[in-house]
Amino acid sequence: MGEDEFREESEVKKSINAWRQSERKIMIETVQDLIQTSHKYAKSQYTPSAQRARWTKLAGQLIWYKDQILKNFSLEAMTIELEALTKRVRESEERRERETRTRNYQTIVFRKPEDRKAEKAQSAETSEASKADDPEDAKENALKTA
Repeated sequence: MGEDEFREESEVKKSINAWRQSERKIMIETVQDLIQTSHKYAKSQYTPSAQRARWTKLAGQLIWYKDQILKNFSLEAMTIELEALTKRVRESEERRERETRTRNYQTIVFRKPEDRKAEKAQSAETSEASKADDPEDAKENALKTA
């Protein structure tokens, strides 16, 4: 997924979340008004006693419904926070991986004295062989010995 697609997706998610929040706010305000109205009718002296139970039951149902709306809101907020947290974790892992790639140094190994002697002998042989391959050095060596 490219960065442009990711940005578009996140912008769409943000706009949808903003719309949901505004709609949820309106729903909560409306339900709160209905709860207040049902409480008012349940407590009113002019309401017949047979209808008071209905108004009380309606108030209880509206309170439950408002609670469910708030739970969904908190669940959505937790989902948004979780997405942000996973994004931060991914970014920190990528940063850590980049840092470890730049820190990949060769390990330092201390050689044994026998290995050092063998390596010196081998480097001396290669230097002598390279001198023998060079024609100018061969001429100089021949002039010096003559």
